[in-house]
Amino acid sequence: MTNMAKKQNDNIDNDNLNDILGDNVIADSEPKKENKPLSILITALIILIWLGIFVALIKLDVGGFGSKVLTPVLKDVPVINKILPKSANKTSDEDIPYKSIAECAAYIKELESELAGYQQSENDKDTQIADLQAEVDRLKQFEDNQAEFEKLKAQFYEEVVFGDKAIDPSNYIKYYQSIDKENADLLYQRAIEKYAYDEQVKERAKYYSSMKPAKAAQIFCEMTGDLDIVVSLLNSMNADESGAIIAAISDIDSVFAAKVTKKLMP
Repeated sequence: MTNMAKKQNDNIDNDNLNDILGDNVIADSEPKKENKPLSILITALIILIWLGIFVALIKLDVGGFGSKVLTPVLKDVPVINKILPKSANKTSDEDIPYKSIAECAAYIKELESELAGYQQSENDKDTQIADLQAEVDRLKQFEDNQAEFEKLKAQFYEEVVFGDKAIDPSNYIKYYQSIDKENADLLYQRAIEKYAYDEQVKERAKYYSSMKPAKAAQIFCEMTGDLDIVVSLLNSMNADESGAIIAAISDIDSVFAAKVTKKLMP
């Protein structure tokens, strides 16, 4: 009996202990269950704050992070691109004023065409300068020829009147006096003009003979109304040069070639 009473007392004590411990465990666990949602809320709030700060930094374009780093990556992403700085979007649109690659390619073609036009204009200017320089050189040669002509004319007068083989000055005086001054001046002027014309023809003949025969023939065929000039030019060339040009003229206009040949006959 004594043992049974003792066991009952022990059981009662254990039940009381369990009740006490159980109440404490329940008491301790209830605050933890109440604190968990609060912790989640605080964590979410902190994350939102940091996200807000991050968005503000992007929107304000601090250090150019929004316009230089994120804009090229996110500018075409819907919704997200709203956080980008407005200045970055505006600058981007101004820098690329084309709605499609086709428009951009067309503008590039236009620029290439303009550049080619400028290059062609520059080439034309160079060609024009070269032509003008060639004309200056040609005129300079005429000037030199004129100076040489004046020198030869003076020598001619000297030899005709006072040279070793010259006629007696008295005879020359008589001959000059036998012609009235008006006729003498006229004959002198005609002689000078003919000499100058012959020199010009010879110089021009050199110019045409230096061309390719086909090119010279094409020019001569445009001078069908100036047959005498064409004949004079050909007469001032050697036989090989004039023959090659006449053959080329015949390929273009056989009738004109026949007229030229007939005129060249002595």
